[in-house]
Formats: sequence, C-alpha cells, structure tokens
Amino acid sequence: MELHKEDAEGWFYRGEGAANIVLAYQGEKPSFIGRVLRIRKVPKNNKNHNLDQVKKDSKPVLSVDERKLWREWPSMAMATTPAALSHVYAADIMQPLLGESCVDAGLPVFLTTGFLEAVNEDVVANQPEWRSKDAVMDLTAGVALLIADHASFPTVRGQVNDLPPTITVELKPKWGCLPEAATISGENNVKLHVSRFTLFQQLKFQQGKIKSVSKYSPLDLFSGNEEGILKALVDLFETPQNNIRVFLEGEEVFGGPVDGGSTDELVTSLEKKLAGVSVAPEGERVPEFQRLVASALNKSKVLDQLLRVQKLDAYDIEGAILAYKKFMEMTDDADADGVATTLSRSETRVENLALEPDGEHKKRDMAWIESLSWDESRRVVRNFLISATAKDCGLMITLRPLNNSHGTPFPVRSASIVTCPTTGQQYICKVALLDLDTKRLKKMPFYHSVDQEIVDTYKAHRAQ
Repeated sequence: MELHKEDAEGWFYRGEGAANIVLAYQGEKPSFIGRVLRIRKVPKNNKNHNLDQVKKDSKPVLSVDERKLWREWPSMAMATTPAALSHVYAADIMQPLLGESCVDAGLPVFLTTGFLEAVNEDVVANQPEWRSKDAVMDLTAGVALLIADHASFPTVRGQVNDLPPTITVELKPKWGCLPEAATISGENNVKLHVSRFTLFQQLKFQQGKIKSVSKYSPLDLFSGNEEGILKALVDLFETPQNNIRVFLEGEEVFGGPVDGGSTDELVTSLEKKLAGVSVAPEGERVPEFQRLVASALNKSKVLDQLLRVQKLDAYDIEGAILAYKKFMEMTDDADADGVATTLSRSETRVENLALEPDGEHKKRDMAWIESLSWDESRRVVRNFLISATAKDCGLMITLRPLNNSHGTPFPVRSASIVTCPTTGQQYICKVALLDLDTKRLKKMPFYHSVDQEIVDTYKAHRAQ
C-alpha cells in the first residue's frame, strides 16, 4: 500500500512518543477507519535526503554486529527501513513474549513526499512546543506502520448509532521491579532499594526538567494487586508529567503538565467530561474512574506479563556492559556452536531467551560474566535490550460503557467486559502495548553512563 497526497485528507495529529508521531484517521475510506499511522521523528537539525533514494536503498537497518546479535531472527537482518524493523521485531519477538491480544505489529505502508508534506501541516499546527524543540516528523520517512487505533473499538460506520463514548488511558509504566543482580557494585547498591524511576526523577529535578519529583512509583503499579495499582494511578493523576494521558473519543482531555505543575484544573475539567461514561455522581467520577481502570488492569494480567519480560535483564547494565564488551571484542568463531537457529514465532518465550533458570542469576557476579563465551555474552546483551523495550513501552487501556443511555448493549467480540467495583457499571475493555521498538546495540555504552549519572546524582543530593 502506498499513500499519496490525496490520501492525506482525514489524517490528523493524535500525539507522539520519543521516536514516532502518531496520526489518527477521521475520514471515510474503509481501509483506514480504526487505524493510526506511526511515522518516525528525526532531530530538528537533521538534513533531509532524497525520498526516492530512501525507497531504493536496500541496505539493512541493523549493523553487522546487530545482525549477529539477532541471528535467530533473520527477518530482522533483512529489514531495510526503521518501520520494517519495528514491524518484524514486534511480530517475531515482542508479540510472542507479551501476547498477540495486546501487541499489534502493524502493516508497513509506503508514504510519498506529497502525503508527508500534507499531513505535516497539521502536525506543525498541533504539536506541543516542548515536543517540537528537538524533533520533527521525518519528511523522508518513506515507510510507516499502519496499526489499529487502540483508542477506539471496531465499528462499521453508518450501521451503529447512539454508541456510548470511548475513554482511553495511556500510561508509561516504566521499570516495575528492583534489580537483584550480584553484578551491581557496592557503591551503587542504592539501586537495590530505590526504583529506577525515583532515581531518574532526582536527576531530572536537578537538571531543571521538572518542577517537582513525581509521587508515582512503578513498584505500586506492578505490585500484582488492585490496591497497589490504584495507588499508582492516584499518584499519576496528581503528578502526571508525561506518564499518563486520558483521551475521550480520541481527544486528549487529561495529561501533563510535563514539568510537574499543578493538575487541579485538569482534574476538575475531567470530572465534568466523565459524565458521559460514568454513572457516578459529580465529585466522585474521577476517583471511581481510577478504581475502574485499576480493576481492569489487574484483571487483564498484562502488567504481570510485561514485568516478566522486563526481568530478562538479569544482570543489570553493570553486568550487561561487560557482556557487551566481550561480544564486540570477540568473534563468533569463539563460539563452538556458532550456527544460527531460526525460531518460529510461537517458540519465542522467556524460557528460550533466558541464559539460566529463573533465580540463578542472583548468584552470578562480575567474575562469572567475564568468563562467558561469545554466544553467552551475546544472549546477555540481547536479553538486556529486549528488557529495555519492555521497560520503555506504553500501555493503553480503552473502555466504553456496555450500554448506551437507552440501556442498549453494544458488546465487541474481541473485547472483555469489566465492572466498576463501586458503581457496578459494566464496560467493554481492551488493553494494548505500544512503542515496542528495537533498542539499538550502539546505545549500550550510553545506557551504562546514564545509569552511573543517575546513581551519582541521587547519592549526592540524598546526602545533603
């Protein structure tokens, strides 16, 4: 599929993450209804190159070393665009690990210069200033991913009337556990007791990027019980920064301020807007909505699965960086079993990826890491990067009242039904994980340096 200038009508700016801009569709073409486009971003000072060259360029996106790293998945080595790589990585690795029901690998589509320039007008007009300072939409992207619009439920336009509104919560869960690796040095043992998110908050605060430290703790969200999840949501609503947004019928109605300012007016506004999706009386709608979302997340078990993949990082960056250096310095000739084995998508499980049985890594120190073979080092690095994807992804939970104002039910075959614990109101519900992009091998030294900067900053200011 190729999108031209005339296809731009109906596409509008929905939002963005660190790597991609998201366009949603409100037009009449059936092939686009219920879909969004993820188009990559580039640094603002990036010098655009010729789009025709982008399409003709058959060079793999992955480096030679990366193709060795992911050799069990040769389709990744064949990817010649970032969008194609994201599609393959999501389909062949993250989808089997996290479940097909919550991971949409998308469909790669070609984009002409005319289409990109036309939709960019809406992006420029609506992109938040703080987002546009450093990065813009890549007008030479060439290929993007067309995926399901997770902020809506599938409907056939014109055949269903009087549908209840749809409300969506988008979260950035972050790291859901404390590391336990023996490879963490004594000077850095604060990591064993303080969440990565909290450590990073102190660095952002000292850099002036936020006005106050967030009350949110991912350890609450990933606690495995509804009470902990509810506490995490309440704290996110009070100090959202960029970690929670709420959409009503695809339009953002709650989010930010990014720097950690007051959210009182935003919560008051949301309270009124929730009237269309909640039977709770005014003044109680936001708390009831938080309880509903907590209950739905707990029931879905998606956080449990996400945490399991995050725990593939068994040796922390302090161990993984040593494995990275061994992997880069040695050759695959050092591995006696250096024959690639292609795994089917159904065989990609945490057990296949883990270097050893769960729990054994707690006994493995730096000396053990340094004794690893080339292939074992490769697997440590690969698992770290898969874990990094799971630690940096987004989560969307979408809800719609089961019945409209007349009491008519509108269930969706692919969605489950959840009940608000206090009001008893029923909703159809779906959960999706997004931004499951490949983490690049060349960033390993960066991950290590940032880790040390975070720890040093926290220790320095805690002592004051």
